[in-house]
Amino acid sequence: MAAGYSSFPENKKRTHHQSFDVARQGEKKKTTEKLRAKDRPLANDFVTDEAFDKLLLAWFGNIARVLLPGRGFYIWGGYANLGNYPPVLKACELYFSQGIVWDKQHPVLTWKDFMGAFEFCFYGWREGAAHVFLGQNNATDLWHVKKVNPQSMIQLTEKPTELAVRAMQYSSRAGENVLDLFGGSGSTLIAAEQTGRRAFLMELDPLYCDVIVQRWGKFTGRKAERQDIASSTQSESLVNSRR
Repeated sequence: MAAGYSSFPENKKRTHHQSFDVARQGEKKKTTEKLRAKDRPLANDFVTDEAFDKLLLAWFGNIARVLLPGRGFYIWGGYANLGNYPPVLKACELYFSQGIVWDKQHPVLTWKDFMGAFEFCFYGWREGAAHVFLGQNNATDLWHVKKVNPQSMIQLTEKPTELAVRAMQYSSRAGENVLDLFGGSGSTLIAAEQTGRRAFLMELDPLYCDVIVQRWGKFTGRKAERQDIASSTQSESLVNSRR
């Protein structure tokens, strides 16, 4: 969905078994016409602390509105989000169970003293029912997955498809719905195709909406169908992964 809504319209017929979200971080000032992740800034990428908390409340509130009770969420973010996320998750009745650490296996240069080599994932589930976990009993909270090569990245926070595949296998079943409110490069959609899930993605930037559609088409060999779900003021374009 290409959308600018801060809140989902009411739709009681559609609920989701799993949710993914991606925190957008780091200010980027340079913009070029060429699609390079390091040059293209992300919408809502640099805001005040107060504005960021309001955005979190909208984002997490939207997750809570459509996520089934007891079903899991995976929200990626850096250590800077450790103070922001938990209180907003609690306010939205999303239970934060534990953190997962992604070992990127590829250190990244930063302006800080140490190179960045990991990222946090905030894992939990919507309150109101016993939670569903389908992983093996020896699954760990340290995921060793090599990050996407910086030279081939098309989006600043692009995640390896393997991260979404692993999360889907742990917290959803084939044929169930998964939701990603920050579609980005479309890794969640590709993971859904690989695992037999139905993915619903939202992306604010029209350019990345096109990237997602093109990536999906290239992966599946099928042509995406545009569906207009219009309101009185805005319209959305829905790309639904169907099997």
